[in-house]
Amino acid sequence: MKNIMNPKLSNKIIQRGLCMGALLLSAASASAAPANSTWLTFQVDMTAQVGSSFNPPGDTVYAHGTFNGWGALTLTNNTNAANPNLYTGTINDTTDANGRVVDYKFVIDSGNWESPSDGNNRCATLPVTSGASLLLPAAFFDDAGPVESNSISFQVDMAEQLHLGNFNTSYPVYAFGSFGGWATTPLPLTNNPALNVTNAQGYITSYPYQGTLTTWAASSNAAAEFKYVYNNGSTVYESPTTGDPDNYNNRFFVNTAQALPLVNFSDAPFSDTVTNTVTFIIDMSIQTYTGNFIPVADTIQIFGDYNDWNGGTVMVNTNLSNTNLYYFTWTYTGGAGSYVYFKYQINPGSDWENPAASNTLGGNRWYALASKSGNFTDGPVYFSDLGPSSLVDDINVTNCMVTFTVDMTPVINGQVDADLNFTPGFDTVSINGVWNGLNPSFWTWGESAAEDYPQYVMTWNGGTLWSITLPINQGQPLNLSYDYGIDGEANEPNGNHSHYVRSLPNYSMPTDVFGSPAPGESSFGNLTVSKTNNQVSLSWLGRTGVSLQSTTSLAPPIVWTPMPLTDGTNLIVNQGPGTTPPVGYATTNYPSGSGNLFFELIGPQ
Repeated sequence: MKNIMNPKLSNKIIQRGLCMGALLLSAASASAAPANSTWLTFQVDMTAQVGSSFNPPGDTVYAHGTFNGWGALTLTNNTNAANPNLYTGTINDTTDANGRVVDYKFVIDSGNWESPSDGNNRCATLPVTSGASLLLPAAFFDDAGPVESNSISFQVDMAEQLHLGNFNTSYPVYAFGSFGGWATTPLPLTNNPALNVTNAQGYITSYPYQGTLTTWAASSNAAAEFKYVYNNGSTVYESPTTGDPDNYNNRFFVNTAQALPLVNFSDAPFSDTVTNTVTFIIDMSIQTYTGNFIPVADTIQIFGDYNDWNGGTVMVNTNLSNTNLYYFTWTYTGGAGSYVYFKYQINPGSDWENPAASNTLGGNRWYALASKSGNFTDGPVYFSDLGPSSLVDDINVTNCMVTFTVDMTPVINGQVDADLNFTPGFDTVSINGVWNGLNPSFWTWGESAAEDYPQYVMTWNGGTLWSITLPINQGQPLNLSYDYGIDGEANEPNGNHSHYVRSLPNYSMPTDVFGSPAPGESSFGNLTVSKTNNQVSLSWLGRTGVSLQSTTSLAPPIVWTPMPLTDGTNLIVNQGPGTTPPVGYATTNYPSGSGNLFFELIGPQ
């Protein structure tokens, strides 16, 4: 919320509107009878100005406003009335739409514009019926009449905000307004449990907050503007659709004893009907690895109440970077939070899955419609919830070739162990821990090991680096454990090295340093974001089955949009030591856009 206390129209703007008003009236006179029509009667009490700034009959008071493009409507008094200082005038407003808001102010002669107590234009809501009449409240010019304090009750329904997850019952609720200097002295509101309503589905459909103002001292019918606000750690103003259109849609009232109508926060009524477009994703990598699913011969199908269980739908792979993921998208319309049911099946053979009990209701998978409309994903999940952990943690789903590189600088200069007497070009370097493609599988170190296991002797690249490329068999852990030795001996100090295979079917490990095992790595993560010009650059620890998601808001429920082509399998950047990002990181660029954008990484669930 910004500058909510400032009037929207300056005198200069209003004066420029006089000419526009004349043009608008001329155009209206040449057209057919308007669809919108309200007979407005204005009333202003000039008692405080008589004898000073207002001296009739030489001076005249007018009403200006949106009702005639800010043209002038002459007001007159009845000298025989009980209050001869009360000036009135009537006009047919054919400019403002019925049911909407008319803005206006009173003016002495042509230049003395009043300044009501809220500092803005006066407002009134027009009747919805065309041709109706509206008697506007009798206000004092400049709201300069005798002050009085009236009992004015406020009430706002927070049910929809509660349902959407934007609001929590622990958050305080207020009415901020010109009557209290806006945030200076807000009016606290409290929930009235007697008025709370819960529907048959268990949703709270009415949750009103109420409060009564008795301390505002102002003239009768003085103008005030306000908004409802809650605090979740910061001040959250509502965004009404029916307020003052010339001042941030602020709500308005006048100073008289009254109960303001119960309104919904931001004019958003409770609604539990939503439209969710859901993309179901299943990961068949483990079923492929075990031979239970053969992609060239089998199909994976989804069954569910989307078609009353009337046959399955073949799911398709649209992710070129991960051929194990299969997709199906369906649009549901129903009550927020209601369940839809489905299940996966391998065909031919009608091999139904058996998901974990925690993911089923009545033996079927379920999805609860989100509390707001939008695009959503369910998954990726594993068939029968049998993921890598059901076999061995983080397994390779295909054979792969992995390149290992070690920097021997510490032993060359003697800082690790001066007794090793390592001489490049004379001594050999071997790797142990991935014997015959198995991990972790160590052959026996010994003096003749370099001769007995020549396939594990590394190649000198010149300088201080030695490297070797070895197969890692399907079914082995992605996290490899290994160490290095000089001349076939188990003489590398300080333990084993450990790194994840992050890209298939070929991957180059980050360069190891002899005698300095790397600390344990995360399976995936380390997401970093930076912005250059109009591009957002993201990088993260990539690996198979890990992809990026984005959302424009972190307000619950969070709606994530999947970005499957950011799967780590096709964005690995194999760069040398000291480069940015380092080896093993995935990278991508994304247009920055104009609003908020948040990212997260997701892997198979």
